[in-house]
Formats: sequence, C-alpha cells, structure tokens
Amino acid sequence: MATKDSDTMALPELRVLVREVLREALAGRAATAVSGTALRDVETVSIATDGDLQALLRRLSAPGALAAVQSGTLQVRLASPTAARPASGSALLGVVSEAKLAGYAPGSTLVLGPTAVLTPLGRDRARTLGLKIERSDA
Repeated sequence: MATKDSDTMALPELRVLVREVLREALAGRAATAVSGTALRDVETVSIATDGDLQALLRRLSAPGALAAVQSGTLQVRLASPTAARPASGSALLGVVSEAKLAGYAPGSTLVLGPTAVLTPLGRDRARTLGLKIERSDA
C-alpha cells in the first residue's frame, strides 16, 4: 500500500500535468505537419465519377491542403483500378478495416451491416476521407 509523502503527486495534479504535456506534444506535431519537416500523409483517392472529382477538388481547396501537396507533406495517389469498389448502398459485413475503405471516394457514404465492426484504423481512415457512416438494419 502506497503512502502519500511530499514527493508523491495527487491524482488530480498528475492529470493536469499529463493534459499539459499531451497538449504541447499535439501542438508540436501539428506545427511539424504544417512546416513539412517530418510528417507525411498519403491519401488514396478513387475518381470514378464527376462527383468523386468534385469531392477531391473541394478537399484540395481547403486552407493549407494545396500547400501541403506542393510541399510534399500530403501525397495524393490514385486508387488501383482493380480495387473492389463497394456497390452503392450495399452494406459491408464482418470486420471493416482500413483496407476495405480503399475504394471509397472522399465524402461518400459508408454503410455498415447490423453486425459489422469498424476497426479503429478503419474509423480513422473513414474520418480522413470524410465518409458519412450509416448502419443498415438488414
């Protein structure tokens, strides 16, 4: 059983310090991404329709996006034409990982079946692509 002495921090004080450190670390990471010195993000896009092209142009017109592409901190790659693109409105079943989302165009809708499980990396990829997530009843 631990005893509290003058060298031990109280739990609330420790939480405040951890929050401050995380805030500083995340701010430093964001600054590094903007300056282009370390982080590199690769976004795979699929352009099958005029809507897909318009969605990509909207994303690239966001503040800082074009500069990130020009500086090399953001790379845009065209999805493989052989990648299985989900049928419009069809629900995904089973485990939905980041790899299963490769064929989705930015801004499109991800429909999950009633028992489908979206992995944390899959959720991150969906957020990056700006996918709207819906759950199917059937």
